[in-house]
Amino acid sequence: MASGSAPLSMTHLDSEEADALLKEGVLRLLLEQASEALVLVDVTGRVLAFNVEAGRNFRMSQPERAEQGWLPGCVWMRAEDASMSVEVPPLARALTGEWVAESRWRVRRPDGTHVVLRASAVPLEHQAGLTAGALLRACEVAASPALDAVDSARLLAEAGALLGAAFDEEAAPRLLRLLVPALADAAVLYLGLPGEPPRPVTALHTEPERHALLQELLRRYPLPPERVLPLFGAGQPERLRVTEAHLEAAARDAEHARMLRGLGLRCYLGVPLVARERVIGALALFRADEARDFTGEEARLAEEVARRTALSVDNARLLQEAREAVRLRDEFLGIASHELKTPLTPLHLKVQLLQKQVDGMAAHHQPVSAERVSETLEVVQRQVRKLTSLVDNLLDVSRITAGRLKLEVEEMDLASVAAEILYRFAPSASQLQCELELHAPVPVMGRWDRLRLEQVVTNLLSNALKYGAGHPVRVAVEAEGLTARLTVRDGGIGISAEDLPRIFERFERAVSDRHYGGLGLGLYITRQIVEAFGGTVRATSEPGQGSVFVLELPRGDIPEEWLTAHGAPEPSTS
Repeated sequence: MASGSAPLSMTHLDSEEADALLKEGVLRLLLEQASEALVLVDVTGRVLAFNVEAGRNFRMSQPERAEQGWLPGCVWMRAEDASMSVEVPPLARALTGEWVAESRWRVRRPDGTHVVLRASAVPLEHQAGLTAGALLRACEVAASPALDAVDSARLLAEAGALLGAAFDEEAAPRLLRLLVPALADAAVLYLGLPGEPPRPVTALHTEPERHALLQELLRRYPLPPERVLPLFGAGQPERLRVTEAHLEAAARDAEHARMLRGLGLRCYLGVPLVARERVIGALALFRADEARDFTGEEARLAEEVARRTALSVDNARLLQEAREAVRLRDEFLGIASHELKTPLTPLHLKVQLLQKQVDGMAAHHQPVSAERVSETLEVVQRQVRKLTSLVDNLLDVSRITAGRLKLEVEEMDLASVAAEILYRFAPSASQLQCELELHAPVPVMGRWDRLRLEQVVTNLLSNALKYGAGHPVRVAVEAEGLTARLTVRDGGIGISAEDLPRIFERFERAVSDRHYGGLGLGLYITRQIVEAFGGTVRATSEPGQGSVFVLELPRGDIPEEWLTAHGAPEPSTS
């Protein structure tokens, strides 16, 4: 037909042209009236047919080309596969001559939304037997990915099997692979130690590019505690349609806003993980299509998964704590038996030697040497005092554990108590070649239990002498309003940064018990007594640079004149 000529009527066409036009018209009618998406592509990638349903399902007008069978802007993934691997689409496979059977696919459309399709594709051959093109047939599975009762039961059963044992590092990503894409397009699992805000431990997105973006966003822009805790602190689930206003409010800068928008998340469901009435984490689920909001049934399913996850995480922590307690107990029993045996051995030898001497002298009718008896008794007393101290520490731990640590409060001067303790330690300090210094220019009055306060100062000073042998030990006492402060500074071996947080715990030691004796209870008892006073004790240290222990105590309900006390305390010599 010449360009620009008048339209020809059917009478001007021969029978073959008429048949071709008729077939083309019938074909187009069938394509447009079909209830499923139909896409016809020739071997060069030219789109020959793209019906109305195809435009609705893929949310695009007919493209000119589908290079190698890839519709422009579309990403194809297996709907049942949560491995996030991008698949070769059915149309592209059909162009290679493969017959693609019908199966479920998850497709990200050019506008960023997702659709689940049942799709198949067949190659079209010309007379030479070569592939001339391919036909794609697709039908949307559902406008919403709501799980039916069977799917929900299956998901819960798989989650239960996964979480039946104690929660470990491998369980978290495997749990999210159960939920994505079955329940959500993306998910983040938050967990936190007791007393700490939850932090993201694993995250998953159905699409590889956006999965990488999600990981990068969580790394670069972690949620601060004040943002995490209000979301999950109430212990109630939260559903939200994510709008542009939400994204703008959440973004910290332009790059953060770009990354948030790049994820394309439109619906949010947050479910807290609650164990023993404490929020220990949260499960955050997201969908990319605002038309596919989470239903009430899906929210209840997510809550049940979160409940089982919280129980599994809590059981794992309890098991770990039990194992650690057993380890500490066994270690403590070994140290305690060694420490209790240490004074008993010289005590036994001295008494045994004295007995032999007494028996020998009695056999020869000679008087017993008072000097030898006195020397032996001095050793016996020293070792008995050591045994008494060890037993007292054990009893104190028992009282603290049982909540029976009682305080008898009276008025006293912390500076005088410190001076008294330094006086008692003077002989030991001299043997260890440690110079003792006390800076306490004025009395620091307060209301405390004298025996327990002396115990605290004694523990801090004995530690300084033990680990700072050969170096000066300086003690300072001062007051700041209603707070009394005692500082013990040594120049000893110091404590490493990783050991420093645990030195006030029960049975903990920052050094080998082979080189330094003790049960590892002194600083634990010190902290418990100080906290019973309502005070604090802390330490700063560096290896090889010595340590500084700072004790701060409330002075209690004291008279006004005590805040301006004068005169320096004198050490007692009694």
